Amino acid sequence: MSNNKSNNGISNRPAQPVETLSLLQGMSVPGLDMVKGVVRFIGDEKAYIHVLRTFTVNTRKLLTFFDSMSSDDIAEYEIKIHSLRGSSASISADSAASMATELEKAAIAKDWEYISTHNKRFTDDIRELLSGIDDLLTTIDSLNQKEKKDKPDAAALQRLQIACDNYDMGAVDTVMEELTAYSYESDNGLVEWLNENIELMNFSEVVERLSGL
Repeated sequence: MSNNKSNNGISNRPAQPVETLSLLQGMSVPGLDMVKGVVRFIGDEKAYIHVLRTFTVNTRKLLTFFDSMSSDDIAEYEIKIHSLRGSSASISADSAASMATELEKAAIAKDWEYISTHNKRFTDDIRELLSGIDDLLTTIDSLNQKEKKDKPDAAALQRLQIACDNYDMGAVDTVMEELTAYSYESDNGLVEWLNENIELMNFSEVVERLSGL
């Protein structure tokens, strides 16, 4: 591709050292190589931070499954651990990605004994990683206070509903960038809910909720 990006937006070009960070300067999360992560996104810290937010939402959904699965679920486990391996690698959580790789191999081999022995340690490590990312995002948000509004713009919400109904990702991203640029005093968590469900591609749920406003 002429822009040297893969379909998921991550650069395929050889990684180059990042001399300085701005939003992430001086911050760290155990188990997360943020400098390497930013390099994967061609130095775009905002894009990397956005992916970290998505990672926390999606991974908590997976943990619900990992905590309650049995040997009968090994086929589904293989799919979900493969997904978590990829997402961990994408944010440069290399230790988590490595552990997920071994668990995926065990799932492919139907080695439930290995999975039952090592899955708990893996999920504990993932939870520690999520806790660290949560603290990081809280710090970033506190250092970059958004302008406050009473409630989201009604016209923007209408545009989002139409975009989701049409599965127009470009328009969805544009409207969500507009909505999340502010904090709201009386939206009852609507924009946060919209952001989470947009990340999960729950477009029908978003359209239904916005239709009721």
